Amino acid sequence: MGATTVFDDLRDVLAQQAYEGSAIGIDLGTTKSCIALARIEDGQVNCACQAVDEPGQPSGQIAVPSVVAVVDDKALVGHAAKRLARSKRYSQHRFSFSETKNEMGLRHTYARAPQGFRCATDIASHILRHAMNTSGLGNRPTADPVVVTVPASFHGAQRTATLAAARQAFGNDRDVLLLDEPYAAVLDLLHRDPGRVGDHLRAGATWLVFDFGGGTCDVALFTLQASASAALAPRLLATSRYHRIGGGDIDRALVYGHLIPGLLELYQLRKTDVTQSDKRRNFEPVLLPVAEQLKRALCQRLREQVQRGDDGSTVEVVSAGDHCIEWNGRELYLSDARLDQATFEKLLRPFLDAHPGKTESDEYVERDSIFRPIQQVLGRASLRPESVDLVLLAGSSSLIPQVQQALCEYFGGADMLEIGDEKELQGAIARGAALQALSIAATGQPIIAPVCSAEIGLRTRQGLVPLARAGSALPAQSGFPLQVLAPASVTDRPVDLAIEIIADGARVVGRSIWQLEAPVKQGEPLAVSWAMDENQCLTLRLGRTADSDAGVDEFEQRFDAPMTHTDQGQIARCRLLEAEEMIRCDRIPTHQLGKTFEQMARDSARIGHRERALHFIACAVQHDGPTLNLLNLRGIYLEELGDIERAESVYRQASASPTAGFNLALLLHGNKRNQEALAVIDEVLEQSAQPAHLVLKGDIVAALGQESAARLLHQDAVSRVVDPARQSAWSLGWLARCARTLGQTELASRFRAARDAQIEAEEDSALEGALLPDRGEESIELKGTA
Repeated sequence: MGATTVFDDLRDVLAQQAYEGSAIGIDLGTTKSCIALARIEDGQVNCACQAVDEPGQPSGQIAVPSVVAVVDDKALVGHAAKRLARSKRYSQHRFSFSETKNEMGLRHTYARAPQGFRCATDIASHILRHAMNTSGLGNRPTADPVVVTVPASFHGAQRTATLAAARQAFGNDRDVLLLDEPYAAVLDLLHRDPGRVGDHLRAGATWLVFDFGGGTCDVALFTLQASASAALAPRLLATSRYHRIGGGDIDRALVYGHLIPGLLELYQLRKTDVTQSDKRRNFEPVLLPVAEQLKRALCQRLREQVQRGDDGSTVEVVSAGDHCIEWNGRELYLSDARLDQATFEKLLRPFLDAHPGKTESDEYVERDSIFRPIQQVLGRASLRPESVDLVLLAGSSSLIPQVQQALCEYFGGADMLEIGDEKELQGAIARGAALQALSIAATGQPIIAPVCSAEIGLRTRQGLVPLARAGSALPAQSGFPLQVLAPASVTDRPVDLAIEIIADGARVVGRSIWQLEAPVKQGEPLAVSWAMDENQCLTLRLGRTADSDAGVDEFEQRFDAPMTHTDQGQIARCRLLEAEEMIRCDRIPTHQLGKTFEQMARDSARIGHRERALHFIACAVQHDGPTLNLLNLRGIYLEELGDIERAESVYRQASASPTAGFNLALLLHGNKRNQEALAVIDEVLEQSAQPAHLVLKGDIVAALGQESAARLLHQDAVSRVVDPARQSAWSLGWLARCARTLGQTELASRFRAARDAQIEAEEDSALEGALLPDRGEESIELKGTA
């Protein structure tokens, strides 16, 4: 091999020290977990996953399902727990727990679960303890630290929760460190078989690690550079934000998009005959293993077909046998379930969309594109797909042939490299973690040190004050306080100072307000200091100088994971979980429950969980009655589910509300019942002649063939808007489309700009009235700061 790697340096150091210790790495996965041991033998670094013996399973297996069941108040982990999860008694978050990694770090508990199983941290601790004990490493002397892997996109609270789980599992006597999973994949490849990388083992090569596992899609971009000793070392350029999609979601897509619809058709049942709860508790546990079996069998057949060079025939697989579902006092049987290539590829389309728009997720399946995190990473690094030299495929779901084909088409000039077969793939992350642990134990230094993956700055009115540089080693902190200036003079009240953290010069990744106590003098210096830990969590401190007339005044705040994008869907998920927790704990007054359930319905709909949204609307109606607003929301969610008949009925119940009347007219128009729609929109206009209402009437009239009248209505709608800023974002969307219809492109642009400003204003409402600081001479060290 022409180039040396970081492992050549490590071997030399260990040989000089005659080091004889061993160290442990653990892959705490969403669907499977694995443990590995690294040690030095005969001058060589050896690393291997440890076999975990489980009753009823073949010997030598290394991956254990990350599933926990409660049996006689004790934790059962692995395949046995996974089998119990299919039974009715072992319901999720009560006596059975799977894929809880996605809930790490959230303020959410499993209220119905026994003590010791009440949150995702508890569950993770049982999995870690099981891996250590059943592998035999729990009683074997090994060096600290134990290294546990996490997605590169895990934010600070998720990382803290992972460390807490390790402390619960191993006690406080063992040191535990975290390692990002893409780092671990690169380490495993460089150690185990660097020759497979070929010409890409050179300084300046760009590698993209695509870690598509059972429950997360983690993407990281590296460049290879020479270290201090000239050995090649990977440096992180960018990571994606947290994406909770994986092979488990593809399995659920098969269940809800193929198996359940086929079963309902077989028994002549409507989609709405089976409740959300029944699907979750009765149908999914039985059908999910069938879906996984079908997926694996079909992918295996497709891979064999590619190896034979036969890509012309259509593949179909069968899961033989009867699968019984007990539901509503009946037994429903799915016999000899089948899956063909065309059906599978149709269900995969949302996951493989190279131009992802709005996600198609619902309460059952997370459907997002694998290219969303890929494009985030490339955008952060300011690179195009053709700039990538090598795509390293990690995670079990990266073996799906259609996934690999989509990546080949997207990265036309890059080489695709699988870490290995399925067994090698399962152990790659744990092996990389063990190698990192061995290096730290023996030398005190990691093989790959964490770095800041974006430029971080503090916004001022004159521009950004740089804080952390991309690529700088972590942990890091300011060498001396930087300087910003108070933006105004005020003597009788505090000044609200807007604190905004910006990543890569554009993305707002942290917001807060510092109330600067009066008196405040414009231009007075304020000291800024910061610290970023190895998990890329930023702690920002601002303080007045000691000679300030107002005395000591300080601001301090921690911003978790400033590298991540603001994900409105994830915010809605967290808000839902926290609301459920507050309701369970009776922390919401009875008179506020109706509004709380309404907000939960809106959050559910935001992330595509419309059946769940209808459930929360029903709860809100129980507390506040069938208000026109709640009926209108119910109609919207029914229409989005495709239940047009019920949606129309509900809209008519609420038609005294102009909003519900508008939605009814829109529904009728969408179903080509335009005469009825015209009568309804005329009633709406008698109550409220908003511009958007006129736009819809123009659309209806146009559909009836009255083009001249329609144009007059559209012209009337846009001419009524004197100040677009006074219109809602919803109304501006209708007006922009109307202006385009009229050919008034400049006006359409004005409406779109006003709409964007409205949306941004809503996002900025938390900082309304606050002032950004002024930029000072940050190169000057401040004396006597707090």
